[in-house]
Amino acid sequence: MPGYPIDTRVRPGCAASVQPVRLLCQPHPGRSSNERASFAAPTLEMTLFDKTEGFHSNPPAPGPHGQSPLACAAVLGAGAWGTALASALQRGGVPTWLWARRPEIAEAIHCRNQHPHCLPGVALPSGLGATADMAHALHGAQVVILAVPSAATRDIARRAASMLAPGALVLTASKGIEQGSGALMTRVLDEELGKTVLTGSIGGPSFADEVACGKSTLLTLALPALERFHPRYKDARRIVDSLQQQLARAGVTLELTRDVVGAQVGGALKNMIAIACGMATAQGMGENARAGIITRGLDDMRRLTLAMGGNLETLFGCSGVGDLFLTAASEHSRNTRLGMRLGRPGAAAAVDELAEGAVSAMSVEILERKYGLRLNVAAAVRDVLQHQAAPEQALHRLLHENAPGMAPPAARPPRPAAVRPRIGRDSDLRPAAQPWGLSYA
Repeated sequence: MPGYPIDTRVRPGCAASVQPVRLLCQPHPGRSSNERASFAAPTLEMTLFDKTEGFHSNPPAPGPHGQSPLACAAVLGAGAWGTALASALQRGGVPTWLWARRPEIAEAIHCRNQHPHCLPGVALPSGLGATADMAHALHGAQVVILAVPSAATRDIARRAASMLAPGALVLTASKGIEQGSGALMTRVLDEELGKTVLTGSIGGPSFADEVACGKSTLLTLALPALERFHPRYKDARRIVDSLQQQLARAGVTLELTRDVVGAQVGGALKNMIAIACGMATAQGMGENARAGIITRGLDDMRRLTLAMGGNLETLFGCSGVGDLFLTAASEHSRNTRLGMRLGRPGAAAAVDELAEGAVSAMSVEILERKYGLRLNVAAAVRDVLQHQAAPEQALHRLLHENAPGMAPPAARPPRPAAVRPRIGRDSDLRPAAQPWGLSYA
């Protein structure tokens, strides 16, 4: 019926109907006509998926230790990465709604199971709901993922704050640093959402089209509440265990950590490193130079992570070196392609679309001043973006002039003089006299 969304998810308090046609045609209870008009208005009938036995094409498996599977999830942001994460959740058996800013995108995903702009040719899982109404997407969601650019994260979090269910797990999938404040995305969530929800981050070496197709992927989920002595540890563990098991059914393995600082620093800085590697490729500098840039970038990651109180071990996981190697080594990465455009002679002024790494290269300067650091890769990318240096000059300084000074070799300690033990009546090692009746064993 025109004007009515196909609401295929059973909301809390709404009885599941065993008559699919009646349920598909009913509007969302309590919604006004204006609110219904903002939903995608599908014209094709979709398969009903809810808790009614027999209708779910991919029923949730029982969670480990007897916990129940997740009832529903929401992803805010229908770009390539947000759509891929929503597809993985849906394939894993979590009924998922995807919020899109543009109604025509929501309609294409909801009706035709495809995203023609960001993921052309990729068949999205049937049953994935999409809407332009944020309140509809967030209603009753136990897990919420914000997959929007870092520049939009604060605004979206502020809008969603009053719509979130208490105790929900809210994750940021943005790999960036906020402009103006230098804040990591989890700090933005904490400031806007308060303490009624659990906040963390998710990311790792992943291309959106491969995740959307169900190919094997390893991601890091960073959540401070996974600390065993955290007051909400049990709630966090229950949700994360269910999420971990259900995403595994979609080919996504979650690596867990409590270190949100290390996970986000790795994700933000690897984009800048990929831009620098792309410039080196365009300049024809060779693989040795790319390896040198990655080495400098890893040192930047190490110093900033330690300055912000993070854990170095996190950088050796998939959110650090794993994500870096994938992004910096593939032309499939937007940041690498941006670097290649910047590296071509006369192309710097023609760049009209900036990837997340370019924005973070500017934002991280706030953290450099705060902690008294100079991040060499970020400085090189900034110089090129601000037209303060040509790509070849910036990369030459990065590789040759900014080399950390080597400590002088330590002097060899003097060899200790040989000491001959005294033996005989005057020796200090002579055992003391023993009482009668005792002897050495």
